[in-house]
Amino acid sequence: MTPGSTSTSGPPLSHAEQLALAKKKITKIVFIVKENRTFDTLFGLYPGADGATEAHLCDGSTTPLTQARDRSPGAKHSFLEGITAVNGGKMNCFDQLEGAEGGVPFVQYHGDQIPNYWSYAQHFTLGDRFFSAAYGPTFVEHFWVVAASSNRFVGNELPSQEGSNAVRGEYCDDPQELMSSFPNLTPDQARTIFELENRADIPGINKWIVTRWPCSDIKTVPDLLQHAGVSWKYYLERLPLYDVMRSIPHIRYGPMWNDVVDTNTFIPDVQAGRLPQVSWVLPPVQVSDHPDYGGLCDGENWTVRTINALMQSPDWAHTAIFLTWDDFGGFYDHVPPPHLDIYGDGPRVPLLVISPYARSNFIFHETSDFTSVLRFIEELHGLPALTQRDRKANDLLDAFDFQQQPLPPLVLNERDCSKVS
Repeated sequence: MTPGSTSTSGPPLSHAEQLALAKKKITKIVFIVKENRTFDTLFGLYPGADGATEAHLCDGSTTPLTQARDRSPGAKHSFLEGITAVNGGKMNCFDQLEGAEGGVPFVQYHGDQIPNYWSYAQHFTLGDRFFSAAYGPTFVEHFWVVAASSNRFVGNELPSQEGSNAVRGEYCDDPQELMSSFPNLTPDQARTIFELENRADIPGINKWIVTRWPCSDIKTVPDLLQHAGVSWKYYLERLPLYDVMRSIPHIRYGPMWNDVVDTNTFIPDVQAGRLPQVSWVLPPVQVSDHPDYGGLCDGENWTVRTINALMQSPDWAHTAIFLTWDDFGGFYDHVPPPHLDIYGDGPRVPLLVISPYARSNFIFHETSDFTSVLRFIEELHGLPALTQRDRKANDLLDAFDFQQQPLPPLVLNERDCSKVS
């Protein structure tokens, strides 16, 4: 079977028929969000996909995408850097990013460097028109994967009063934690990050608490699930890099905080039959694929361990896994993102849809983004949309064939990362 093809076991179904079958056959949804890779970086050479092997530069010239190393760094990828790189849809100013010197953004991996990611694409579905929901960075994107909105944030750092080094926000926690984390802060700097206020207006909080920047309430898909009685968990390593739940007061100080748990509990939950109906899974930062923290081989191995656990459990028969990367990471991509609003979409990232009912060896060309996964969750559980983004989003149903013979598990072997360079 050639890449991009698929087999079906019946005539095309209407959307209502697809959704009815999805509700019968999918009882577990797992949304895995890794770090900092564009589609062209990981799958630009994948047969049949819309990939590129050269990049356009801001001066009108071109440069080849050279073979990446396991720890090839990316350039700066803030919200404003994302706007710079996209350049109104021309996709030609990645060389203007801070840290882009020496061709840093213009690398890509060959299939034999990331064989397990490519194996998932060959056996299941690869999306090549899936976009990050905003121009970046990580903290902002992670709002979109739970709330279909950035909560108006474009970053999680404040400039210092001296106008030089940024001061990273410390969310809704106690200010003593802030002072211990940043012992060199002056009182004036600290006041720019937190303020004491009476939050008795928040249901369930009838006491004085401390709020700091970024700390602002917003409704999320977990709220919708909680109200509907659908079980969920948000698995993560609690780091400011992407701990958006800690910046939402009603979650941070309410009963939902019990379902924000350490990512290392995910595999034990799977093995013990405790997997909730909907899971968000964020890897430990060292294996997140973020080039500043670890190698891509180690990150791919974590992904394999995580997905192997699912495939070796009884839940596999009724699971849909959506695996993606949260922002462009300062790496090149050639496909202009849709301009949906002032926040994005941002540059394209890979999507892998892994399920017994994912179309096998199929390239999904429909335009979609992070809110598409939220739309899938909402439709499967009869939930309302949160914003215009998820209301209008492609729901990814066409990445599945619910009439096909279920695909078997694809249990893969981890690689020896001591042998990669």
